[in-house]
Amino acid sequence: MSKATQQQGFSAHGGMRDIPRGAVPLQKQQAEKKTPGRKSHAGILLVVLMLSVAVLVGQNSAKINAYVNKPIRVVKMANELQRANEGHIRAALAAHLNAGFFALDVQAIKAQLEADPWIEKAVITRIWPDTLSVGITEEIAIARWGDQHLLNQYGESFAPELQSDDLTLPLLRGPEGFERKVMEQYQVFSQKLSETGLRVREIALSDRGSWTLRMENDMQVSIGRNDVMERMERFVTFYSRHLYTQLAEIEAVDLRYSNGISIRNKTVMPAGVASK
Repeated sequence: MSKATQQQGFSAHGGMRDIPRGAVPLQKQQAEKKTPGRKSHAGILLVVLMLSVAVLVGQNSAKINAYVNKPIRVVKMANELQRANEGHIRAALAAHLNAGFFALDVQAIKAQLEADPWIEKAVITRIWPDTLSVGITEEIAIARWGDQHLLNQYGESFAPELQSDDLTLPLLRGPEGFERKVMEQYQVFSQKLSETGLRVREIALSDRGSWTLRMENDMQVSIGRNDVMERMERFVTFYSRHLYTQLAEIEAVDLRYSNGISIRNKTVMPAGVASK
């Protein structure tokens, strides 16, 4: 094989025909076309918009604040009141209403209303743009505690100004801190006496733990501090069998005996004799 043939033959390595010396390879070279970038205007427009809004808000801040932070013009009572004075409630609210909707101190109003003895809980709700809703939970008096206080259904005392209707409630007395115990015992005694028709008007717990009752007919029942329910059971049985026919003549009953009952009748004054 001639030298020229070898130069034009296939390469044993790559299988490609040898390129003659001095030849230029035919390769298509595509120049990368670069599209000129467009400067985005979105960011600029956003900045301009924000600046415009800020300027408008600054120029009209007084008007905007007056619109969104209006004084309270409407007060709605969420429920009807039984004992709390609505006039006093509205007077207490009036001092806060001009503060503006968002500046209104709801907690201060709540504390001021709940200082009223007849208000157990106050719920204050703002309703935009200019309304205030006031929900009041009132105390429920079930008995008197001493001469100046009342007891609610939880055995908690409170001290409102007593009205004539309050004086018809049962009177409970006892050491400070024993309000709930005396109330619960009053309920137990009342339930036990219900079968006799007798109603408890007063109940007292002494400092030594002794119980005394006074019925609506003014009869006093001394129970003591030991075996209280056993003694009450004995009284109910004895009353149902014997005492109910003599009720008008009995002044006091003493149950402070282990196996007996002491009865004291009313003193009948002779005609024309007065007692001091």
